[in-house]
Amino acid sequence: MVWEWQMWRCFEDAREIFEEKGWESGFAERNDNEVMPLLAESGDYCIAFFKNNPYTGESWFELRDKVRRRVVFVQGVRNIPTPERAVTLLANYGAPSEIIAPHNRPLYSLPVAPVVPVREAG
Repeated sequence: MVWEWQMWRCFEDAREIFEEKGWESGFAERNDNEVMPLLAESGDYCIAFFKNNPYTGESWFELRDKVRRRVVFVQGVRNIPTPERAVTLLANYGAPSEIIAPHNRPLYSLPVAPVVPVREAG
């Protein structure tokens, strides 16, 4: 797997958002065995970087329930849920975490959390 240096650089900007939403941020060791780098965790839940959309540059994240072994994919930093909301997302949209080769599958075939609507300034 090719790790994109932009993600590591952009996480510094996203760290504040994770912490504002109640996550404890930090990096796990980068692993070349295709294990996602852990970005944040709270209790039984964690968020890892999944991949960047090559067309928009937007990051996708993997939200995981470590105990119940469920996963849901989250589009963009603006959609990172609070740990409390993570419980609901995983219950309503999550799938068993044993998804076969998620990096080789199109995003539409993965369990995806709904997108938070963007509010217009006004």
